[in-house]
Amino acid sequence: MMPILLPAADASERSRLLAVDVIRRRALERLYERKSMVDSLIQTLEDYQRKMSSNVAIPMNFNDARKCS
Repeated sequence: MMPILLPAADASERSRLLAVDVIRRRALERLYERKSMVDSLIQTLEDYQRKMSSNVAIPMNFNDARKCS
């Protein structure tokens, strides 16, 4: 990412506002990227939790099990 060069103090109000707008836009883009990563992480954890809960063995009475010979 290119550094943002802020206009000099004697620059026009318009150029200062444009620089601030660029800063805000980049900050918003970074927030959306982070939100996307967090959403992905949450989905992955939910999928893992569903998978692990479906893999829980059903308790079995040893008397009902087949006898190995």
